[in-house]
Amino acid sequence: MRLAMISERLGLRLIAVMLCFLFLFAGCMRFSKQKPGEQPDLSKPMDSFYSAPLDRLSSGFANILTGPCELVYQFKEEIKRTDPIRGTLPGVIKGVTWFAVREVVGVFEIATFFIPWKPHLHPFDTEWISL
Repeated sequence: MRLAMISERLGLRLIAVMLCFLFLFAGCMRFSKQKPGEQPDLSKPMDSFYSAPLDRLSSGFANILTGPCELVYQFKEEIKRTDPIRGTLPGVIKGVTWFAVREVVGVFEIATFFIPWKPHLHPFDTEWISL
């Protein structure tokens, strides 16, 4: 009898989860800009409502991975902008600040990737790194 009650509860939970997913996907469909019977605009495939969460997730991981590069990049740019004597301390401060910002934004974007917003920071430019 107890086993029957447990399996009945699991069945009800499974039905509740399936209904939640159904309402989630049905709710997302109403945000589409495409009218019924209209041909889809394939010129910008990554601008769809459904690709935005994946863009945020990948942007969050990229921000976390490229955060330490900001330490060196901001230091280098500040020295290039001024001179090695006057650019050292501001370069280190800018590097640490941008490192912290990129890491926090990366964690935030990973934690909230399911919300269809655009990524907050532009991707880090790694072309200046020469191997």
